[in-house]
This record gives sequence, C-alpha cells and structure tokens, in this order.
Amino acid sequence: MDKKHLQNVGLTYLSHLKFTTGEVLRLLGMAVVMLVHGLIPWVWSCKFSDYIADARMRIMVITGLTERKK
Repeated sequence: MDKKHLQNVGLTYLSHLKFTTGEVLRLLGMAVVMLVHGLIPWVWSCKFSDYIADARMRIMVITGLTERKK
C-alpha cells in the first residue's frame, strides 16, 4: 500500500476523488459498450481500445507523469 500515492501523483484528496469518480462513470459506460460488443461483435469494435488509450492520456495529463513509476 502506497500511503504517499497522492503526494507521488501530485494531487489533493479532492482532486484525486474527482478524477477517479469521473473514471468510474466512464468505466460504467464502457461496461455497457463491451456488453453490446460481446453480443454484436461488429458494433463498437475499437471503442474499448480507444477508451484505454484515452484513459492513459487523462492520467498522464492530470498527474504530469509521462510514464508509470515502478
């Protein structure tokens, strides 16, 4: 457990909560997209890959990090 996570990513508690809440809402939407795609494979065939790339970009922008620390 990283108790300095907020400090490491340069966010306050509230900014982190706001960001993660937005990601949860996007992810819930993606769950619907993936269910539809599972039932009808030719619908939204690239949507999830785009979501992952966009999520990675949102994380890099909000944290100012260019790559993940190990």
